[in-house]
Amino acid sequence: MARILIVASEFEPFQASGVNRISFFKRYLEQQGHFAAVLSTVNSAIGLQENIAFDNENNIYRAFSLSLLMRRLLSSRKVPIYPTLAKTGKYATWIPFAVHKGKSLVRELNIDIIFTSFPDFASVDVAEKIARLTGKKLITDFRDPPFWIYDVAKANKKTKACQQIVERAISLSHEIITCTEDSTQSLKNYYHFNANTTVISNGFDREIINQIKASNSELNNVFELIHIGSFYDEGRDIKPIVRAIEENCKQTNKKIILRLIGDIPDLTTQNYLKNTAKSFEVSIEPPVPMLEALAIAKNADALLLLQGSRFDRQIPTKVYEYLALNRPIWSVVGADGATKKLLDKYCDNVVYSDYNDQDLIVSEFSKLLGFKVTEHSFDELSRQAQVEQMLLLVS
Repeated sequence: MARILIVASEFEPFQASGVNRISFFKRYLEQQGHFAAVLSTVNSAIGLQENIAFDNENNIYRAFSLSLLMRRLLSSRKVPIYPTLAKTGKYATWIPFAVHKGKSLVRELNIDIIFTSFPDFASVDVAEKIARLTGKKLITDFRDPPFWIYDVAKANKKTKACQQIVERAISLSHEIITCTEDSTQSLKNYYHFNANTTVISNGFDREIINQIKASNSELNNVFELIHIGSFYDEGRDIKPIVRAIEENCKQTNKKIILRLIGDIPDLTTQNYLKNTAKSFEVSIEPPVPMLEALAIAKNADALLLLQGSRFDRQIPTKVYEYLALNRPIWSVVGADGATKKLLDKYCDNVVYSDYNDQDLIVSEFSKLLGFKVTEHSFDELSRQAQVEQMLLLVS
């Protein structure tokens, strides 16, 4: 049986989509008899309290990094030091301490495989250094391809440092995991590597989805559209959605509520929402734990999926979760992307609008207002159904 060290700057009890993927891999490998330890940041770095009992129970080891509070102080307008110095992102200070700790763990725990997951540059940097210094096998999971593959990257020191981290990791990796075939091909075209590749999609966690129950609080005169996650002008622009809903409000007697659950947008975007959404309500809400977010989604009238062509190679975890929840999905995505290809196979509960076609966004929204879902089982899209490929990678 393999003995694996997972390098992840963010890990449980912190909750995020990337954490959920890694923690699922860890649980599955342990269920199959493998040993899996985690090297992560101290809890203060992710804004949580120390929990030694939890760490001991789950074989989690932590290395020093600046606390969330300290990073905020050093990133303020008065003291804008950290963003300039931290070329690999918010966990840059973790790297030297994590490498030192990781080398010791490899020896103490008799580790033979180092596993890490991109797009966290710090985690990949630490894992590559540990694997190189100890001669252990490196497996790199690319949840997303590096942004410079599909964007014009600014030629600055920070971008160059991040590019070098990825190049070193790819050159050293024995195995590379991606979430889609498109991502695999993009990486191969860009880096021309010889490592073995495996596609393990984000999928949904069957055990978690089975915990989510629908309530009976449906209101006939209210239509609630939910968007969970971040939105921004470059690839996830909410403004066309707001304009489309405003235009459709004239044709319905229902009260429409657009709930935006995730990172709070900047003041410019907030002002735009306020000035544009005159006939319906926009609710801007902070992130919530995963189970709570999925429960909200399960009881929504429709779920908004927003993904421009910039992200055509990727399929976010929430796509699989939205399908498994059996709710109407308004899919405003690129016409030729991996997400569109997946949803075309499971289109019964999907209303599609081309992300780049404002007229189609306006016209298709009205279909959601009276949409009736068809109940399906999507077990083949669950992580449980596909993660057996992990066993081949650690054998």
